[in-house]
Amino acid sequence: MSELLYYLANAIIVYALLLVLWTALRRPTSIRYALANLFRQRRRSGITLIAIIMGGVAVFTFGGFVQHSFSALREQTIRTNLGHLQLYREGYLTSGATNPLRHGIPGYQQIKQVLAADPELGPMLKTVTGQIEFSGIASHYESETSTFISGVGIEPASSLTLGALDRIVLGSDLSRIDGLGVTIGSGVAKGIGAGYDSELDLLVVNPKGGQNAMSVTVRGVMESGIKEYDDRSLKMPLETAQALLETVQASPIIILLNDPEQTAAALERVEAIIAEQGLKLEARPWSELAVYYHQVVSLFDGIFFFIKSIVSVIVVFMIGNTLMMNVVERTREIATLRALGLTQREVGRLFILEGIFIGLLGAALSVAVGIGLAELINVNGLPMPPSPGYTKGYLAFILWDEDFNLFWFTCALAIVTAVLASIIPAKRASKLLIAEAFRFT
Repeated sequence: MSELLYYLANAIIVYALLLVLWTALRRPTSIRYALANLFRQRRRSGITLIAIIMGGVAVFTFGGFVQHSFSALREQTIRTNLGHLQLYREGYLTSGATNPLRHGIPGYQQIKQVLAADPELGPMLKTVTGQIEFSGIASHYESETSTFISGVGIEPASSLTLGALDRIVLGSDLSRIDGLGVTIGSGVAKGIGAGYDSELDLLVVNPKGGQNAMSVTVRGVMESGIKEYDDRSLKMPLETAQALLETVQASPIIILLNDPEQTAAALERVEAIIAEQGLKLEARPWSELAVYYHQVVSLFDGIFFFIKSIVSVIVVFMIGNTLMMNVVERTREIATLRALGLTQREVGRLFILEGIFIGLLGAALSVAVGIGLAELINVNGLPMPPSPGYTKGYLAFILWDEDFNLFWFTCALAIVTAVLASIIPAKRASKLLIAEAFRFT
């Protein structure tokens, strides 16, 4: 449906531009006449033009806000959760979610070396890092309190390249601490009364179903702004997590590329390496795994489409009303033009041209004002309240210079609605009978 509307809008725009060009070459007088009459009623035409500009600017800035939100969420999703590609042990995606520790990848370090050494894939790689996720109980002896935790073992150095959802608010990250040091979420720290240098006892269930415990030291407190995450999160070095869980496996293996545009090529090469090496692995791109991202994109696309539809209807009625009033007020003038020899088609063309010129002017001013407003907002950003589930607000910006579709729709909104709104007034003007017109006036 959207693709059909896109081609239809393009056809209308092409028609409008060709009509102006043809008239300028064959009937230049009609161009001058239409331009002269465009603002005969300056107040009414000015209000119409303002409505077009307001609608165009609203679409332009909100579209830029949506694009920035998508871009930020996509980058956050890739760099903090998924990377560009992930490798899993066969069967993990179908049944491993219920017990991920039993679907770990053996020989992680060897696999990492094979990927990095490949002459085709190697230059694409920014980093390859392994993780292992687990859950358990963290106890703080001094405060005599315990809490459930969702832990993850990471490679400190490569994880820095990947990025993180959280930031350190106390102490340091894992790259600066010893093997038995951990970082915990701010909610965990508050819940069990732990802080920097606190001793914690961790109790987990290993992949074989047995229990294991380990004493660790808090070396950092992190905060993401997501309450559920901050209340449960714990990070430790991958080797420490493997010792705690009594395993040498890791899952998943996360791949971050130098160029996101190479994701498809990298995926193809990784799958080829898996087949060549006989590895029991399966690879997935981030786009297949980012369920939340696609849900947000779908939601905002729906909201944006609704806004565009409402604005389009308002603009059509504003332009249509202006041109229709012009027909009523210029009845005698139209009759005179017919009496001088203008055909019905030529009279109708004059009003369509007036609508096109309003649309072209509105399109140009909408883009100009939209860019100016966007740059003004981008100086300091627009403070926004916390999103659902978050504890902190954020700064919104307008991303307007990376999406051609934003320019296209802003211009199409003005031009297409102007052409559509001018059809009925043009038909009414062209079919006006000369004798009735003079009798009416």
